[in-house]
Amino acid sequence: MNIGSTIKKLRRAKDMTQEDLAEYLNVSVSAVSQWEAGKTAPDLSLIPPLCSLLNVTSDELLGIDLEAKQKRIDEITDEAHSYSSRGYGKRAHEILSAGLREFPDSFEIMFFLMYDSFNSSRDNSYSKEERERFRDEAVRIAELILEKCTDDGKRHSAIQILCFIYPEIGKRERAAELAGKMPTMVISKEFLATRIYSGSEGYESDKYLLDNLIQHLSNQIVASGRKRDNGEFYYTDDDRAVLRDKRIAFLELMYEDGDMGFYHCHLARTHENQARYYAKGANAAKTLAHLEKAAEHAIGFVKYAAAINNTHTYTCTSLLFRDHTHNTSFTTGSSENDAMELLRDMEASIYDFVRDKPEFVAVTDRLKVYADKWEPAGKLKQ
Repeated sequence: MNIGSTIKKLRRAKDMTQEDLAEYLNVSVSAVSQWEAGKTAPDLSLIPPLCSLLNVTSDELLGIDLEAKQKRIDEITDEAHSYSSRGYGKRAHEILSAGLREFPDSFEIMFFLMYDSFNSSRDNSYSKEERERFRDEAVRIAELILEKCTDDGKRHSAIQILCFIYPEIGKRERAAELAGKMPTMVISKEFLATRIYSGSEGYESDKYLLDNLIQHLSNQIVASGRKRDNGEFYYTDDDRAVLRDKRIAFLELMYEDGDMGFYHCHLARTHENQARYYAKGANAAKTLAHLEKAAEHAIGFVKYAAAINNTHTYTCTSLLFRDHTHNTSFTTGSSENDAMELLRDMEASIYDFVRDKPEFVAVTDRLKVYADKWEPAGKLKQ
């Protein structure tokens, strides 16, 4: 059905004559007749008042199949996410950019492209100029979402991105203004859900909140890069090593039976950083011990990712989370899996003093079995 047929159908449903519609729109009756005969089409400037008069959306007026449109948008964003979440940011950006050209008014595609552009602006595999272009694109999309989109979730995400970027480009006051519009943590959806539900839903809400808090605390324990006003770091290298031990102990306390799930990736990176710290001091025993633990958790994360390939859920066994089903969506910073990343990092010259030791060789051999590229999400190797 073309736009003229749609106008005719909707006009009749409203008991309007062609003369009525022409008068409302301040056009001639002949113009309306020409539209409905399919000989001409309304000027673009008339689409909003036509939609208002006929009580339809522009998509409905233009004959766009909304269900088919949404299905296509979902296909675009799902495909892009399957690549971006496994370190293939360039391919994801191509998919989303093409999708936005196809659906320039889709805030869903804008939302994903905003995050993809932001993440790419942090990716050192791109040149400085490319990262700046990605940053500017993320800002442009975020501001457009704030201006035009009515979905609170997408607006809050746009504020998050702008609060990350604006302080870096001299707009700290604007970032503070935006942050001030956000709700406090204790009235977030995670906190409120624990007050709404009871029974199994209440239990899941409690654990979902706790899981979010653990992830935040785990990251904050080792977020030690803050500087004093005079430019000095608050924490020395030795302090940071102590904090990394605290992070390890914290996660082992939460998941006492070794059922770390997603947190294998946190622990793999933390143990690797500890190995580097002790390697600087030529402490062979502790360097090797931490490399062994880093490998254990890197392999653990690869196995975890494979286990959730199709189910996208993971049920914990540790006491605090017993029978809790985690949401297992995760994003990697590289297309290399954790075993391959650790294996590559172990090529650094800092480990030359232990490279020939049997323990180092054993760790290398274990990692080689699992080292690989990530498949796009949903296609992980079993």
